[in-house]
Amino acid sequence: MLKAIQAFLTKEIREENEPKDTAVLIRALCLVDFLFIGINAVVLLADFGMEIGVRAFAGLLFIVLVFALSYRVKMRALVFLYYFAVITNVVMLTTHMGLPYMFQAQIYIIFMIFFYRAAGTQAERIASVVSSVIIIFGLIFYVRTHDPVLNIAMADYGFVTFYCTAYIMVKTVMLAFFFRKKFSASEEKIIKYSKKLEMLATTDPLTKLQNRRGMINHIENFVEETKSNGKLLTVAIGDIDLFKHINDTYGHEAGDYVLETIAKIMKEFIEGKGMVARWGGEEFLFSLEDINGDYAFEEMSKLLHLIERYEFLYEGTPIKVTMTFGLEEYDDNTGLDKVISKADEKLYIGKKQGRNRVIY
Repeated sequence: MLKAIQAFLTKEIREENEPKDTAVLIRALCLVDFLFIGINAVVLLADFGMEIGVRAFAGLLFIVLVFALSYRVKMRALVFLYYFAVITNVVMLTTHMGLPYMFQAQIYIIFMIFFYRAAGTQAERIASVVSSVIIIFGLIFYVRTHDPVLNIAMADYGFVTFYCTAYIMVKTVMLAFFFRKKFSASEEKIIKYSKKLEMLATTDPLTKLQNRRGMINHIENFVEETKSNGKLLTVAIGDIDLFKHINDTYGHEAGDYVLETIAKIMKEFIEGKGMVARWGGEEFLFSLEDINGDYAFEEMSKLLHLIERYEFLYEGTPIKVTMTFGLEEYDDNTGLDKVISKADEKLYIGKKQGRNRVIY
């Protein structure tokens, strides 16, 4: 039963390209209006006769009409129709019963839809405020100069006041819940897309490792955060030996396979020790954190042998892969750029000495 009601309330608008969120809100508000105004109409009919009762039921029928049209008309028209339906009931009830029952507070509630509706225009918002102010002051002036049509017995005064307060509170809570939920969903989307964009900006698409920008940010943050406790940092650059020969001999897809596979090996190896990033082409940069140069040399030597012994098979064809590494311990006085440059110089010393080695 509840699912059927929910499906009925959340049914799409017939017009194309129309958002349904506000329509669902107005339908829910119409149901609340139907309940409260319906009770009010029955009471007025019973206590004050047919003429007053018919007027109250006419306002109720306007609400029913808006609910029915919410499945057919465009959103802008629907918002204005609901606004006019509420105004009609507010004017009728206030002129008949007076200001103390706070029916006029409905006007403050309804123009919030104009304010917070994403598709609304500035002109609509201004028009809703101006018209609401005019109507409220008009009602105040009218009630000040005319006696209420209906005289509510003092015994019923407290009940009617409670009834009207509950009516306004329910609608206020519904509006607050609706727009809070809507804004929360928007914030979540923004955060989600921001994280996705950040990931795309700092991640290499082939190897899924951090790229140059991501690695620089990571090292700079590490240095800044650990400056006070003097933690060690060693930077290493690794380069796949004779990578051009691999591409030329086995094809670029085989080269991509080698890059992806070696990235997985290095990522698993470096876990808990720091970070590895694709520095460019077949080059990789390592941040070995809380590790001095001597210990880093031992660790990178283990990685070198791990890669050397790994069986790279591309479509059944074995590919021999080795790497050369250059190491440099970080020094605040030297700076990151200079440290990376020195590690790079040692890498090329290793290349000249025959490759497949670690130079520190």
